[in-house]
Amino acid sequence: MKKLIRKKQTLRTIPRIVSQHHLERQYHSGKLVLETGIDPENYKKKVTRLRRKCVYDEMMNRGSINADQRNCAEQYAILCEKAFGQSSIIYARISNWFKEGSIGCKNWEPTPIQREAYDKLLRVWEKIGRYHRDILNMIILGNMSSKEISLKLHLNLNYTMGQVLSAFILLEEALDVK
Repeated sequence: MKKLIRKKQTLRTIPRIVSQHHLERQYHSGKLVLETGIDPENYKKKVTRLRRKCVYDEMMNRGSINADQRNCAEQYAILCEKAFGQSSIIYARISNWFKEGSIGCKNWEPTPIQREAYDKLLRVWEKIGRYHRDILNMIILGNMSSKEISLKLHLNLNYTMGQVLSAFILLEEALDVK
């Protein structure tokens, strides 16, 4: 009889921060990444954080885009969140509407921060154009890779990669980052 040789299986250990927040499935699928940074309260201490893996971070690591373009992508994401109402002030207003029972679009007005962000976002969209805006939204907000974009738009992968690079250059110029 042949002896069965068992290979030693390597078990992937799960970091404590992942198991505390019950994010094992997302961590194993590669959607989350661990990041070590400086604690804002104590600058001498380092903390470990979980962060969603972004396509533009991977593009920067590969050398497809530079650090300034990656920072512009981060600014664009923050600008979209501000413009579309992802602030605590909006949540407070919504909870007040539920209490008062007057839910409707007639009573809603954007906050000054939201209005300013939306004005800036419209200026950026005007400078980069509709086609590149759609590509940036797919990458930054939709977290889609160049391959997924080329499949969705039915384009050649090399052409799509060129358009992605062009969109990041236009975004950098539109945000006036130096």
